[in-house]
Amino acid sequence: MKVDDYIGVVGGGRLPGEATIARRIGEKLVERELLDSKKVEQAQHRAHWLKEPLDRLLVRDGLADEVAVLELLSESTGIPVVSMARVELEEQAVKIVSVRVIASYRVVPVRLYGGAITLATDSVAELAREEELRVVLGHSIRWVLCRSHEITECIKHYYGVGIQALTGLDAGSQTTSGRNGAEHDTHDITAFVNAIIEDAVASEATDIHFEPSEEGIRLRYRIDGVMAAVPLPQGSERFARAIVSSIKVMAQLNIAEKRLPQDGRFAFDTDGRALDIRVSVLPSEHGEAANMRILNRESSFLNLEQLGYNPDQLEMVEDLITNPHGIILYTGATGSGKTTSLYASLSRINTDERKIITIEDPVEYRMPGVTQLQVNRDIDFTFASGLRSVLRHDPDVVLIGEIRDEETARIATSAAMTGHLVFSTLHTNDSASAATRLIEMGVPPYLVASSVEGIIAQQLVRRVCPSCREAVTVERPLIEQMVRSIGEKVRESTMYRGTGCPDCRFTGYHGRIGLFEMIVMDDKIRALIVERAPSGRILECAIETGLLTLRQCGWHRVLAGETSIDEVLRVTAGPGRHWRG
Repeated sequence: MKVDDYIGVVGGGRLPGEATIARRIGEKLVERELLDSKKVEQAQHRAHWLKEPLDRLLVRDGLADEVAVLELLSESTGIPVVSMARVELEEQAVKIVSVRVIASYRVVPVRLYGGAITLATDSVAELAREEELRVVLGHSIRWVLCRSHEITECIKHYYGVGIQALTGLDAGSQTTSGRNGAEHDTHDITAFVNAIIEDAVASEATDIHFEPSEEGIRLRYRIDGVMAAVPLPQGSERFARAIVSSIKVMAQLNIAEKRLPQDGRFAFDTDGRALDIRVSVLPSEHGEAANMRILNRESSFLNLEQLGYNPDQLEMVEDLITNPHGIILYTGATGSGKTTSLYASLSRINTDERKIITIEDPVEYRMPGVTQLQVNRDIDFTFASGLRSVLRHDPDVVLIGEIRDEETARIATSAAMTGHLVFSTLHTNDSASAATRLIEMGVPPYLVASSVEGIIAQQLVRRVCPSCREAVTVERPLIEQMVRSIGEKVRESTMYRGTGCPDCRFTGYHGRIGLFEMIVMDDKIRALIVERAPSGRILECAIETGLLTLRQCGWHRVLAGETSIDEVLRVTAGPGRHWRG
């Protein structure tokens, strides 16, 4: 949507003063019974004493919803409220406003036309500086209002992450002479790195990747399992070496060693959250590459209902995890959510009546009431050796982080046969392959058939962003494929994709949901395993009894408007595009 669809206020016209706007907002809050007059008066006094705009104080202190405050601000000034998800920013407007102006005034340029520049803001504070901005930019100003989050994300997207910290680095560069920023003020570099970590945490990223190149450095996050390029401010390439050196200092690594890989970690606190940052540094052709894995020490465990099981699948999982004995296997690729599912299952059955012991590599999350052991290969404490010792502690439930070898597999199946409930994971692409994988490891088929109670294969797909989703037209061949898979309801359904907006960091997706393929053992499947039947025959047998494949589960998510066709194709059968917007 073009900003012309809104009526802006032209700079040069007389905007009400900040005090007048604050008074009008207060009157409207009382008039609409959003706050009583006493609370409004207290807020106005506090804003005056703190020298803070009333609108920002109301939102920050939780006295009023941001959208409601923006509407009141709009009514008090005549400036329209817009959704940046529906506004197209013009490249020319973005280019003429410098990073320093953006960092100082926290505005977003939207359009340059007829000698006037349209700026988006989230507060009356910038409106009060209109004359100052007009002189700096050399243009009269039109205003639009939008949410603070949208301002933040637009600034990151169009100007880069950490521009406030970079402004300090640029100022310092006038008095220092280090090549590639290697001798710049360490405090400023650390502030820049901290800003990036805070942004990654706010974006719910799991990893931060600094990757050197001939031109300088590239920054990427892994968000929702997918790598996403993150813009860095112009000029940040000069500080490539200094950025990696700062990360090494934070992780207590040897900054002088640039030829060998190094690993370390450090603690990081942001917004009251305690995080562990695990650092890995690798030497590469153009310099050192640094990866930071973000782990939340205070993560809460998801309930089974939050994972994305459909009602039938949830009932099957509940039955499986309350079995007195047997093995329950979770399968899927790295990053498919197996650990999350394991912890959700353990959390459901973690009671005073059960003794639960886990063997993990590494122990990523702490679970109260559970004895958790960390594998340590340096002292030969492996899954297999640890499991032998664990069984002497009379556990009811044992979690093995991963079955990787024959010895671990044999001990796990034996434990399941002697009255223990065993949870573990395998790296296979579907549910049926798990049984054949155990046999390939050397476990006798009869032992696999009698010990395994259920197999859950899973994948994660990204959710379509609800703020910017739009309907798509699907090509006929794919429609027919979906109809053959899940039925005629496909023809009458609307399917969506995300176009990208501030709410989803311009990716079109926000969050993830699981796809699940579940085999619950019965006599037919056990007989096939004993016969060493291939995984294809086992899967066909399971489908005959009602199994939904990962692809079918994905199509149901598409019809529900939760994910896109591209996502289902990406995680279940590789890349492909079969729709037109």
